[in-house]
Amino acid sequence: MVSLTEFENKLKKDKVDSTLVQYNNSLIIEYYRNPKMKEKQHKIYSVTKSILSTLVGIAIDKGYIESVNKPIHHFFPEFNKDSEFQRITIKHLLTMTSGLHWPGNNGMIPSKNWVNFVLDQAVVHTPGKEMVYSCGSSHLLSAIIQKATGIDTEIFAKHHLFTPLGITEYKWNHDAQGIAIGGFGLTMRTVDMLKIGRLYLNKGRWKSQQIVSSQWVKESTYPRVKIDENTSYSYHWWNRTFNKMGRVSLASGYEGQYIIAAPDYQLVVVMTSSIKDDAARPLYYFQDYLVPYVLNQREKRWR
Repeated sequence: MVSLTEFENKLKKDKVDSTLVQYNNSLIIEYYRNPKMKEKQHKIYSVTKSILSTLVGIAIDKGYIESVNKPIHHFFPEFNKDSEFQRITIKHLLTMTSGLHWPGNNGMIPSKNWVNFVLDQAVVHTPGKEMVYSCGSSHLLSAIIQKATGIDTEIFAKHHLFTPLGITEYKWNHDAQGIAIGGFGLTMRTVDMLKIGRLYLNKGRWKSQQIVSSQWVKESTYPRVKIDENTSYSYHWWNRTFNKMGRVSLASGYEGQYIIAAPDYQLVVVMTSSIKDDAARPLYYFQDYLVPYVLNQREKRWR
């Protein structure tokens, strides 16, 4: 029988910096590689994208953005490009199917204006047809939030997401134009990443307040673009099937940063790591040790 101790032993032997596991409203694992990791603001890299998705949902809930079907040229009228460009919607950015060429971060980061750099790219696929994972699409979403709300994405997040969740220790880096970096700009504490997972576990509700609509939580984590037999992509959230547990929602970042939410099992797992050779290893530990443990616990309750 798989035990939590085996799971923790795997974490200790690897470059996992912190892990929190909440199961049935109880914190059953609290692991930090050293005491400093508890208060450290970890670079969460592309986990930023999933939090940005939440902010898009809040902006739609509050009427700042009409819907995910809004063409993005309305927010960037100076880019009066061809008809294919005019078909790109917010939904296409969220699902990474804009069709815009993406030369990678090494192309965008040295450029003087990141938004212009992304928008200057050619439309090489019909919007909605091909998925190309792009931090540029995420950065455009951050720019759209700032244009639609009239305030910095970070300030919008502070008012409508972070402060209600009690998240105060964080940093959100910006580009040269003052736009919060949508693809990888956030640093956060592990305990605050857990709050994001719990929010999704509770269908957008935190205590007595509906932070983001339950409809958005459902819509933004519903499988939309199939990657392989076990993996799909939605609105800046991943979906993955784990053994008999079925589908769970994932926020995933470079070097092994994860928020894993499995609402059907009342399970949230957060991991921060500094794994350069195979950032998916924490997911293997989740699959090989935590999933069997949770399934065994559920089976015991049914007996």
